[in-house]
Amino acid sequence: MARGVGAFPSEAVIRSGSSEVTKVLRSYLLVLLLVALGAVAGLFLLKKHLEQEVVAMNSAQAEVASSNGVRAEVAPPNGVQAEVAPSPGGAGVRVRPAAMAGAWYPDKSEDLASFLDKAMDAAAPPPLTGQGNLRAMIVPHAGYRFSGQTAASAFKLIRGRALRRVIVIGPSHRQGFAGISTPEVTHFATPLGSVPLDLQAIAALRASPLHRTLSGAHEAEHSIEIELPFLQRAIQGSWQLVPVLVGSLDPAGVAQIAETLRPLADDSTLVVVSSDFTHFGSNYGYQPFPTDPQTSSRIRELDQGAIDRILALDGPGLLAYKQKTQITACGLLPMAILLHMLGEGTTPTLLQYDTSGNMTHDYANSVSYVTMAFTRTQPLAGSQDSASLPQDEMSLLLKLARAIVHKAVIQRDGTLDAGEILGNVTLSARVQRPSGAFVTLKKEGNLRGCIGHIMPVKPLFQAVMENAVSAALMDSRFKPVTQEELASLTVEVSVLSPMRAIASLAEFRVGQHGIVLTKNGRRAVFLPEVATEQGWDRDTTLTQLAIKAGLPGDAWKEGASFEVFTTQTIHETSPKAVP
Repeated sequence: MARGVGAFPSEAVIRSGSSEVTKVLRSYLLVLLLVALGAVAGLFLLKKHLEQEVVAMNSAQAEVASSNGVRAEVAPPNGVQAEVAPSPGGAGVRVRPAAMAGAWYPDKSEDLASFLDKAMDAAAPPPLTGQGNLRAMIVPHAGYRFSGQTAASAFKLIRGRALRRVIVIGPSHRQGFAGISTPEVTHFATPLGSVPLDLQAIAALRASPLHRTLSGAHEAEHSIEIELPFLQRAIQGSWQLVPVLVGSLDPAGVAQIAETLRPLADDSTLVVVSSDFTHFGSNYGYQPFPTDPQTSSRIRELDQGAIDRILALDGPGLLAYKQKTQITACGLLPMAILLHMLGEGTTPTLLQYDTSGNMTHDYANSVSYVTMAFTRTQPLAGSQDSASLPQDEMSLLLKLARAIVHKAVIQRDGTLDAGEILGNVTLSARVQRPSGAFVTLKKEGNLRGCIGHIMPVKPLFQAVMENAVSAALMDSRFKPVTQEELASLTVEVSVLSPMRAIASLAEFRVGQHGIVLTKNGRRAVFLPEVATEQGWDRDTTLTQLAIKAGLPGDAWKEGASFEVFTTQTIHETSPKAVP
């Protein structure tokens, strides 16, 4: 019996066990339900987080999201992309499909063409005030619903114009990197067709040490794509695109990229800078003042500060304004590059200003849109060439360098004041323009100090002054110059032409070109006269340059990039005393 009881549970025990099983099942189902609800909630929160992350990008995301939903910031599915535009045929063709069609602008060619035509028909840009042709423009890059009409005020100015090439410079919103990047494709597609890239021009850009190959940065980037349908509809005939995506750059990098792009901006080329201006509100993490009835005027005042510096063609001033105000204009670096490219004789015109807040009557989150045009008689290519300075200006720079060396050595003071030295002499516009420059000191024919700016980041006269102090006191290869040595020193000033990246060392002319080597984060430069003075041939020059950069002597043979330049030099034939 004991075995029976142990083997067969009583009815009460069975019922109790059944009740326990039911409880367990209910608990299990409840857990499953909670897990399912948690997953749904998690997906909802993830979706909201991704929306907020997208909105935080400086690209008018908030506006587009309000009209099209979250999909406005996401590239359409591959199937949709494939339908956007036919891919051109041919071997080696690589097409970057339209990522924003159907979200930021219409994905049907007839609808897109109709929108663009109506926008340009309705646009009423003011008359351009400068002489010559339209050489460059600044245009916004939000969804067409918000920035399209503002952009049309600029593109209307090139309606029916024939161009060979368009350089579009835009900021990177999707991937952070240092330098610039061009895509590894041959065409950009839009619903209006495919735009061929100028592969030869792009090859020249890729020779720059600041170029990065980053395919992922281009795949869903809108700052370049958004300008293409307007260009396709406005320009008469065929043309080629040079798409330049800009990451982070210091002032020297801005100058270097500008000088790399400049030779491409010939008489049949248009430069388009893609940028929105202030992104205001919590969606963009930028609220320098409260949202109140004065918000719209304060945003305009903030934007006007940047606009004024652009109208003054003041690239360094624009970057300083960014540091001062933290203005969230996403294309400040592309605009600074353009301003560096623009030489004397350029006339800027403000075409149109608007904000999304003005359109929606809600300034809690608002993005500003600006169009500007730049006219000049001569193309940008060659506008900054160091066409020989007059002899009197070179003599002035030499006098300035000698006086600064004397002052620095006697007083051990790096304080710089050109007015104190030059008195009432008026500095020409050319001497006040940014330029690369070196100051070389020699003692009894031997090098005693040589320091310079390779890139044109400082006004020429200021670069000469700073380098004179550095050559006398801060060249790490030598002890600081002493007062006793002043009477035996000669001073030399070299003014550099813009840098030009070269794809082959066959382009390097020993004795005619200065040369810059860049490899593995190391860099070194020789002025043109170095090889001549030392009696070096090309291979010896490059070997010594690699050694100067802290690399093995044969490091120049593989994996290095090179830039060349020319100089205009003036030097003392004998030591001079400073009165």
